[in-house]
Amino acid sequence: MKGSSIDNRVVSANPTHLPFARPSQQRPSQPTFSISYPTTPVGHPIWQVPTPALVVTPRKAVANYQTIQRAFPDAIVGYTMKSNPNPLLLDPISRIENSWFEVASRAEVEALVKIGVNGDRIFYSNPIKQLSHIQSAIRHGVRLFAFDSESEVDKLAAFDLPLEVYVRMTVPHTGALWPLTHKFGVEPHKAVELMKLARARGLRPVGMAFHVGSQCIRPETWADALQAVAPAWAQARSAGIDLDLIDLGGGFPAHYTGPVPAPTDVAKAVNRVIGECVPGARRMLLEPGRGVSASTSDMVLEITGIAERPDGQTWLYLDGGVFSGLYEIPDGIRPAVRPIVSEARPLSMTTYRLAGPTCDSVDTLFEMRSPCELKVGDRLVMKNCGAYVYGVGSPFNGFPVPEVYESAEWTLDMDEFHGIC
Repeated sequence: MKGSSIDNRVVSANPTHLPFARPSQQRPSQPTFSISYPTTPVGHPIWQVPTPALVVTPRKAVANYQTIQRAFPDAIVGYTMKSNPNPLLLDPISRIENSWFEVASRAEVEALVKIGVNGDRIFYSNPIKQLSHIQSAIRHGVRLFAFDSESEVDKLAAFDLPLEVYVRMTVPHTGALWPLTHKFGVEPHKAVELMKLARARGLRPVGMAFHVGSQCIRPETWADALQAVAPAWAQARSAGIDLDLIDLGGGFPAHYTGPVPAPTDVAKAVNRVIGECVPGARRMLLEPGRGVSASTSDMVLEITGIAERPDGQTWLYLDGGVFSGLYEIPDGIRPAVRPIVSEARPLSMTTYRLAGPTCDSVDTLFEMRSPCELKVGDRLVMKNCGAYVYGVGSPFNGFPVPEVYESAEWTLDMDEFHGIC
C-alpha cells in the first residue's frame, strides 16, 4: 500500500530462561506473533483531505462509459445526468467519441451547453416536463423527447415543430432494487393511443422507452421488458406509425458489496430477443447513470464520537451521513468501507453501528464489522459513492455537504483503499 505499512507484525523472542541449567537443558526460544491492522502514516494525503469529502477520479467515468459502449456498439449511450452532474465527470464524458447525455430538466441542458455539448447529443427522457423547460431545451437544439400522457402531447405540440417523441411504458422490474413503474409509464394499449394522438398533433412518434428499475442485477429483466412492449410495437406499426427507436433505459448496476452482472451480460440478454420484439428498431438508446458514476467517487469521513448504548451496540458517529448525500443507504445501498488508522492496533473484529452527525434519528447508516478497534479521529473511506450522493446533500442541522475534490489534486490513488468491511 502506497505510503502505508501493509504488514505491521511485531515478533518477540520469549525464551524460557532456566537459572543454573546447563545449555543442553535450556529450551529453544519460541517466537510469538502479534499481527496488527495496517496503518496509514499521518503524512499520507488521505489525512489532509478536509472531511466530509467526495474524492473523484474522473478517468473511471470514462472507463465505465466506454465499457457500456463496447457492450452495445450500435447504441446511443446517454449518460444520465441526475446520477452525478458534477463537471469533473461531465467534461471528460463529453469528450468521448459519440457520447450522448440523458436529461430531465432545463438546468441539466444548460449545464451541458456550457461545456460545449449541443442539443443533438441530448435526449430528454423525463416524461412529465415543465413548459418552460421544454422551451429551453428546444432553444438549445434538443429534438428528442419522452412522454406518457395526453397533457404532455399538448405541451410538446404547442411548439409547432416536428419533434421526435417516444412513449414511456411500464414493464416488469424483477431484480431491481428500486422499481420505477408507478410514477411513469403506460400499458401497451394506452401507448398506441398516445402515439396516434401525437401523430395527429404534428409530432413524430418514433419509438418506445422503458426502465427496468435502479440497480437491476438480473440481465433477463431487460429481455422481459422488451417482450412486454412487443405487442404495442406491433400494433403501432400496423397502424402505420413508423417506429425505429427503442430506449432500454438505465438500471445498469454498480458494485457495492456483492457481485453484479457486467454490461455484456445485459447485452447478451437483450440481443437474444430484440430483433423479434421490436423489428425495425434502428436506434437503441441507453441511459446508464449509476453504472457510470458510482465507482468514480469515494467518501472520506472522520469519526467524531463513540458511544455504547443500552442495547449493547457501540455506535460510531461520523461527520457525514444520510443528509450528506448517503440517502440511499436506508433503502439498501451498502458501500464497502475501509477504516484508516495512523497507529498500529491488534486485529480484533469489532461491530459498530454507524450514524451521521445530525440530531435526526433518520440519520443512521448501517452496521459494520471492523477488523480493529476504532477511535475518535480515525477515518473511514466509503467506496463507490459516486451515484446519487453529489447533488442531493443538504446542510441540514447546520452540517456542511461534502466538498468535492479531484483525487489528482491531493496525489491520491483511491484504489489503494479497498473496501474490506
